[in-house]
Amino acid sequence: KSQALRRLIHQHRLTKQVIKFSSATITTNNQYSSESHNMKILLTSILFPMTTVNALSASSLSIPLPKPPSLSSSTGPSGGGITDDIVVTSAPWRITLDIGREPLANMPFKWARSGCRMPLVIPCDIQSDKKIVPQGDTVSFTGPDGAVISPIVGGNWDRSNNRELTMDFTFPQYMERRDVWIDAGTTLTLSGIVYTKDELDKLDREFYDARDEAWELGGQLNDIAQLIDGPKQWNEELQKWEKRTDGIPSILRQMQLRAKHLAAQTKQKQKSNQRPRPNDLSEGGSFPGSTSNVFVQKQGVIKIGNVIAGKWYAEPILNK
Repeated sequence: KSQALRRLIHQHRLTKQVIKFSSATITTNNQYSSESHNMKILLTSILFPMTTVNALSASSLSIPLPKPPSLSSSTGPSGGGITDDIVVTSAPWRITLDIGREPLANMPFKWARSGCRMPLVIPCDIQSDKKIVPQGDTVSFTGPDGAVISPIVGGNWDRSNNRELTMDFTFPQYMERRDVWIDAGTTLTLSGIVYTKDELDKLDREFYDARDEAWELGGQLNDIAQLIDGPKQWNEELQKWEKRTDGIPSILRQMQLRAKHLAAQTKQKQKSNQRPRPNDLSEGGSFPGSTSNVFVQKQGVIKIGNVIAGKWYAEPILNK
């Protein structure tokens, strides 16, 4: 009994020592965790002195994100938000002027009499507010004495009937290239024809429909001609060869078919003339007010006042 009692006392002492050791370990870990947390707070306050640190909040150690940039380049009276007066520009266009005397133009007798031309290239942006903004303040060309640089001011543009385009440019200073000159303050008015991709597709469909109708009527007339001019058939009653009459429509029906065929050919020619040739158009580019690409017809007209003073064409500036 005394041995058993001593064994129980010894086990009780060992249990108390284990409990003390575990308690000491937990206390040490808590102290280490608290010291580590306090060290983080101290480092944060040193590195980011402008940030308010709260030891009781875990989120206080996070750095606030910068505010996102505004979607508007300008603000209205309220001081924020997207305004309605933002100007949306189209793809830039390169306007090429070929200034010179044109046949039957009522220009001064000495103006461009030698046949000299004044070529000018104007890269510009056509804006939705009807303004034309040149990408540079000047234009240049090569004259007999070298490069000539002159200022230019963009004007307005307009589209009437969705196809007739007009625009203007003003030259504040006098320009001259041999016997071609432009007086100071002269405004050049450009007029031309534009087509949208949807309009060109519609013109193509109308032409193809007219052509198919003409081809179909022409095929019927060819079949009738083959029957008339085909091999003769033997008539047993008359005992002789004679022309075929079976399958050949009456003379009245043939005249009606010929009239329809003539009308279809005329319609086909009209639809063909309404379609511009691909070589006479620029490449397609965006344009204010159009949901599809716009193509500018070449050989537009330049006027000084009401007098023709050259030709022009345009090409979109594409990033290829």
